[in-house]
Amino acid sequence: MKATTALKSKLDGIESNASSMRGSILETLLVLREESERKADARLLEEKADAEARRREDKLEREDRARRDREEARARTQDLLLLIGALTKKA
Repeated sequence: MKATTALKSKLDGIESNASSMRGSILETLLVLREESERKADARLLEEKADAEARRREDKLEREDRARRDREEARARTQDLLLLIGALTKKA
C-alpha cells in the first residue's frame, strides 16, 4: 500500500510538472509570437520609410533633370537666336 501511495504521489508530481511545463511552453510561444509581430511591424515601418525616402529622392532627381533640361533648352534657344541674328545681319 505504501508503494502504491508513493507511486501515486510521484505520478501526481510528474503530472503537475508536465502541466506547468505545458503552461510555460504556451507562454513562451505567445511571447515569441508577440516578438515576431513586433519585428514584422518594425520592418513594415522601416520599409515604408525607405520607400518614402526613395520617392522623395526620385522626385528631387526628376525636378533636377527637368531644371537642367530647361536650362539646356534655354541655352540652345539663345544660341539659335544669336545664329539667326547673325544670319539676318549678313543678309
